[in-house]
Amino acid sequence: MCLLARLFNGFANSTRLSILLLLVQRGEMKVGELVEELEAPQPRVSDHLRCLSGCGYVQVRREGRNAFYSVSDERILTILSLGEELLHDNRDCLEDCDTIK
Repeated sequence: MCLLARLFNGFANSTRLSILLLLVQRGEMKVGELVEELEAPQPRVSDHLRCLSGCGYVQVRREGRNAFYSVSDERILTILSLGEELLHDNRDCLEDCDTIK
């Protein structure tokens, strides 16, 4: 898989995308806060955070036993904003698209 495809694959999972959107909207959050907000099991959220951290999309700050996550690069916000614009402009095409699932 080419690196650009890998870059966008990080955004392709709905849980990872939801995590990124929450971190952009609210700033730094603890794992427990993300679990509560997403209503998802803690191991699943932790796995996705590990993926996002490994790809450089989020950073972690540890304070005692707590881990605080935040978006690591402001360009993530730009990518998400552009995605929202594209979605707005192409919603009908995307809803009718059978190729991308």
